[in-house]
Amino acid sequence: MYKLKNSLLVVGFALCIPSFAQELPQLSLMDAIAEGLENNYSIRLAYKSAQVSSNNATMGNAGMLPNVNLNGTLNKAIGSTYSRYYNGDLQDRNGSSTNWNGNVALDWTVFDGLAMFANYDRLKELEMMGQENLKAIIQQTIASIMNVYFDIVSRQKELDATVNILKISRLRMSSANDRFMAGRVSKVDLLSAQVDYNADTVSYIRQTEDLRKSKIQFNKLLAREITTDFFASDTISIDQTLNYGKIHDTALAENPDVLLSRMAVNVATFALKATQGAQYPRVRLTSNYTMVRSQSEITNVEKGKTETFNYGATFSLPLFNGLNISRQIKNARLDKEAAEIRYEQIQKEIEAQIGTAYSTYLVNSKLATFEADNLELAAENLDISMDRYRLGAISAVELRDVQRSYIAATNRLLVATYNAKVAETALKLLTGEVLRVD
Repeated sequence: MYKLKNSLLVVGFALCIPSFAQELPQLSLMDAIAEGLENNYSIRLAYKSAQVSSNNATMGNAGMLPNVNLNGTLNKAIGSTYSRYYNGDLQDRNGSSTNWNGNVALDWTVFDGLAMFANYDRLKELEMMGQENLKAIIQQTIASIMNVYFDIVSRQKELDATVNILKISRLRMSSANDRFMAGRVSKVDLLSAQVDYNADTVSYIRQTEDLRKSKIQFNKLLAREITTDFFASDTISIDQTLNYGKIHDTALAENPDVLLSRMAVNVATFALKATQGAQYPRVRLTSNYTMVRSQSEITNVEKGKTETFNYGATFSLPLFNGLNISRQIKNARLDKEAAEIRYEQIQKEIEAQIGTAYSTYLVNSKLATFEADNLELAAENLDISMDRYRLGAISAVELRDVQRSYIAATNRLLVATYNAKVAETALKLLTGEVLRVD
């Protein structure tokens, strides 16, 4: 009797937890996504990388603009000079001298085999790749947030079902104790009820811990305090409008990985053109303005000034450099061909992912519909069985079987629904439409 009372106290405390969960801060999926987009570390790093690519996409970095440099030097000297001439003249001076030298130089490559234009196109393509990569990471982050969020929703539902079973197990244990004290059942029935109740309590404890771990993972995604507790307020709804043909065509046109691999082909093409430009003449314009001023106390010239302006052009044509240009062009062409192969490979991988995810989506959507109906039957059967158990029409073993059936139906529904939602999210991620959250 003592053990029974203590067991009832434990479960009574455990059953208070769900009511506290309802008092936790409510967190909707949209609020979670908004917080994740603002704080997630991967997104913030990708944004910085995209900014670097954007900063690099300039005409100057491509070599299309002139270089103008201003140079200057200042030299000072202190000295003395002593001279005696044959005519008897004497020169004896002490003092300092100062020299200023200023120079403005311009160097401008006006033709390099069009390599500068290819480089500029390559930099602009890399800028677009940076933006597309940022978009891809944002979508991947949203998909991860959705998957973990709905995992938490599923675990909350599972915990609710376990709480219901615990309540029934507690009633069954209390009833078994009353019947045992009245001498209507053997101690075996009481012990069996206690064992089942303990097993349900263990399940409850494990599920609570699993839910806590999922929330830790979720808080990590949102880059907030790891121990932040909350209640996921949204429910899982499956989009029933997904069409394979539309998904296939959209993915091959809009999938971030496909777009990035296509851009990589363009980058390799521009790199090849830039390398080929080394075969052609290179023309540079140069100009230079120089001004020199001097002042001296120890020479015959007290002050002096010289100004010069030079301008011209240089022409160079590579005739032979150890076949290095030819080698570089061959390698650049191989890089372009490799990028084209990777582009085709990505397309096939995306098609395979679509096929797998869509099959999972269809099967689990059907299973979720079936299991929802089955759970209603299991819940009704549980209610009827409880009434019959109170009346003594069924045994504790039969009631336990009904409890197991209810838990199994609940778990099957949760698993099917979650798997269908994960597959749906994967399909929308493949098509680049995961940003469109209902």
